[in-house]
Amino acid sequence: MIPLLLLLQAAPPHDALHYDITLIPSDTGTHVLGEVQITWRLGSTAPVRMQLDSSMRVIRVLVDGKPNTRLSRTMYARSSTDIDVPHQKQPGDSISTRVRYRGFPTDGLIIGKNAYGERTTFADNWPNRAHHWFPTPDVPGDKAAVSFHVQVPLGQQVIANGVLAKIDTLPYGHAVWHYNLNTPVPVYTMVVGIGRLARTPLPDAGCGVKCVPLSVWSYPQDSAYAAGTAFGRAGQMVDYFSRLIGPFPYPALAHVQSTTRYGGMENSTAIFYDGKLYRDKKLGEPLVAHETAHQWFGDAVTIREWPHLWLSEGFATYLSALWTADTQGDSAFRARMRNAALTIYKSPDTERGVVDSATSDLTELLNSNSYQKGAWVLHQLRGMLGDSVFFGGLRSYYAAYRDSTVVSSDFARIMSEAAGRDLDWYFRQALTQPGYPILDIRWMHKGQKLTIQVDQSQKTGWGAYRIPNLQLLIDGKVVPIEVQGRTTRTAIDGVTRPKRIDVDPDGWWLLKSTVRSEK
Repeated sequence: MIPLLLLLQAAPPHDALHYDITLIPSDTGTHVLGEVQITWRLGSTAPVRMQLDSSMRVIRVLVDGKPNTRLSRTMYARSSTDIDVPHQKQPGDSISTRVRYRGFPTDGLIIGKNAYGERTTFADNWPNRAHHWFPTPDVPGDKAAVSFHVQVPLGQQVIANGVLAKIDTLPYGHAVWHYNLNTPVPVYTMVVGIGRLARTPLPDAGCGVKCVPLSVWSYPQDSAYAAGTAFGRAGQMVDYFSRLIGPFPYPALAHVQSTTRYGGMENSTAIFYDGKLYRDKKLGEPLVAHETAHQWFGDAVTIREWPHLWLSEGFATYLSALWTADTQGDSAFRARMRNAALTIYKSPDTERGVVDSATSDLTELLNSNSYQKGAWVLHQLRGMLGDSVFFGGLRSYYAAYRDSTVVSSDFARIMSEAAGRDLDWYFRQALTQPGYPILDIRWMHKGQKLTIQVDQSQKTGWGAYRIPNLQLLIDGKVVPIEVQGRTTRTAIDGVTRPKRIDVDPDGWWLLKSTVRSEK
């Protein structure tokens, strides 16, 4: 049996290189007229397959700018969600498909009114809802560049991926907004937002090779707050992550008030936030840092398969915590990591591994394994390797896979190379074993000899954990030991009877522990 999740994420045989999306929403209703041209690099002689929800009626299909016909009959196959376009080309050739369609989106493109009673339209694609409003393979691993051409009434504004190229004014009170992004991004981050929006520019950031223009987009009623506290250090975040990881991957970054169902959604160059957070003045810096970090990990470096979501969410969670360390100090950072650990301890998801290919509902992957435990996977690795090797490895990983796709083994390989030793054991343990170590530590002192026994008392199904550098603080002195297997015994000579033993005083490991003495 092939798990449903693997079927949903299977890479298409052809590589989408560029989307050119024309969208004409109704001025008053929920109807949309669309035309999407996709340029492909063929991987086989199989038909080109796109998904398009059955709520959309296909009007015509062109191949390389011409009707794909035989005896004047259009040649393509349409099922409830798929469009199959046959061709006569060979693997490695390029081909373009252009699909014109119309209908009433049932998901993915959310058309309605905001809290102020004004009409808005916002895309909300994650995880695989883009095909409800435009044709696409709709899998995370097939990235492409994208252009948008969106017709709206005068007085409404449009935000989309990339940079605004121009606005064409049309007769009868309409305009077409043209956006271009020449960098490949995942389909789930290809978005458009339409409404009466106020744009507030922020100072440029990330000024290495080229400065990055930043802006905040909000409903006019919330514009005073939008440019204030929450985004006051948005540019500093870009600067910080650029120094830490590598250059910002895109030509611009906008923070947008929207109707997304999520608190924040990391759409490439145009982060969408839940509009209530603006209105209620509850948009916090940690969320802005998390979504900003996604521009590096999630958008530029994208997961190839959904079970590896921790490579996106765990990274953004940890980088957001590092931003807290940089701006508020180590104690605030430790508090965030402790809170993350408490979330893991209480979560039923800890009964599964971080890389979970058995879950069929993709939204169930938005859990403590992908976020908090993913962050702890990175934090433990940093504790083992040290800052120089760890951050050097992150920079190498970003440089190697920027604008590409990854699975966990890609990250493990890069970090093993950076460390100069095989880390496969660690990633197998951290990503596939459920739970966390629960250590029952007993110590005995006789003469000048201290014997420490560490028993792992977690559930049998969680397995035993290896901790190569567990630190014990014995009366103020750090003593490292290696924990391996269900029981580990360590003898230390030449010490007096300890008054106090603390486990992992610097908080590098996700674990629970108790310490007791034996007479």
